[in-house]
Amino acid sequence: MIDITYKTVGDTEMTALRFGPDKFDIPMHLMQKEREDCILVTDSDILPFPWNGITKDTMGQYLLLDKCSLENVWTLSTTNRKNALDLVRKISLGIMKGGKKFADLSTGVFPLYRIYIKDKKDILLLPEDAASILAVSLNRSDMDASCSILLKKDTEKGYTLNLEMAELLYYAATGRFPYQDMEVRRSGYNEIPLEYYSTSLDEKTSSFITSSLNMKEKNQRKISGNNGPEKNLSWFIDETGALEWNLGDRTEEEKEEKANETENNKEFQKLWKEKCRKAKTRKFWYEKGAVIAISTIIAAFVIYFVGNWLYQTWRPPVTRDMDQVEIIEHMYECQNQINPTDLDEGFKGDVAQLSEVVNLYVSSATRKAYEYVDTITNAKVWVEEGKPSVRNGNWIYGVIPIGIEETAENHYIATTEWYTPFAFDDDVEETYGEKEGYARTFKYEVTQEFDFEWNKRGWWVCTENTITDYKLLDVEYTPFIEEGV
Repeated sequence: MIDITYKTVGDTEMTALRFGPDKFDIPMHLMQKEREDCILVTDSDILPFPWNGITKDTMGQYLLLDKCSLENVWTLSTTNRKNALDLVRKISLGIMKGGKKFADLSTGVFPLYRIYIKDKKDILLLPEDAASILAVSLNRSDMDASCSILLKKDTEKGYTLNLEMAELLYYAATGRFPYQDMEVRRSGYNEIPLEYYSTSLDEKTSSFITSSLNMKEKNQRKISGNNGPEKNLSWFIDETGALEWNLGDRTEEEKEEKANETENNKEFQKLWKEKCRKAKTRKFWYEKGAVIAISTIIAAFVIYFVGNWLYQTWRPPVTRDMDQVEIIEHMYECQNQINPTDLDEGFKGDVAQLSEVVNLYVSSATRKAYEYVDTITNAKVWVEEGKPSVRNGNWIYGVIPIGIEETAENHYIATTEWYTPFAFDDDVEETYGEKEGYARTFKYEVTQEFDFEWNKRGWWVCTENTITDYKLLDVEYTPFIEEGV
């Protein structure tokens, strides 16, 4: 974060943005061209606002501006929260006015270190040349906080700035950026819903933020057309014109107190635990190398086209003649058999464990093709056989149902034991390291909930399934079969 202070140059006091240590050398090419003006957005106009070069002292170096009251953009969630909607709209107007050259989206977004709030009601945007001087002195952490946390995968290039503006509104409401946590990014970029933060935000405004963050790519393309991201901000300005913003200012301490209260809530913890589990699973597969990643993409296309063909031809699912309990049992059997196609049938939307079964299927099929060995040991069979030694390099994976209970009409809770080669939490992974000559297996008790409805075509369909809880029961080390045995 850039420090904002005041410096006296000659007899003139100026506002100063502190960057880098005194000995930090600014690349000469940044100082050799004619300075561009900042953009100042007020209630009535959009004006040029010059910056006045740099100075330095023993505390650091400073980018100088005419004296004014400036605050950084992070105060949108605290002391400038009351005016957040108006201020974010002004950010949009300023970037639109500056155009493509001014926006310079080399990082994919408009960096937050270029945005400042003047006199609590106006917006000051730094030009690219001044921003570059600040940028070269930022460390990795500050650059992540200004740029990386704003990025979301599968975002159309023309929609990136609209997404960023929605992220700023989410931040103003909650005190957290929607994608700032690695767990959120690794679990599919699904932000914590606004309602978990119990804000009094107007329902229409809340709905707009949520829909903007989760805009489907085809709708992003409709908004983008053939325009650049900066021009497409006109959509954000039009859509937010009639919205209300009914949140008040607060201190940094009040923001953190409210956020901590929310994040310690039981419902929040349950959702967060599931995100951590998904994130850990995805990290496991990411670290297994490029072959699995490439193969997974190929398999995903295959599954998509096969699934699409099945839907187009209206083929009944394999679960057509099963009741709810049988469908759940079938799902777990498919998980044990590493059968992602049948696993997905009979369910509306993704099965909670589908992605990891797809990854296991691809890994197993790839190694079977190249090495002529099956690398996945069915945990259910393995337990029934007394947990014998396994082939070198094998993973033990599978689920053993313990009980399935209907707790409300068409609502079921299943208690199971899962055996996986990866931990659901980083601290568990670090505590129980791998041992040479052994297959490491994490044993969890997992609770999964299911909702069913009767399909108009005449069979039960699972409309929602969620892993609501899990706890580590044991970590087992199974010796590999010795060579030649």
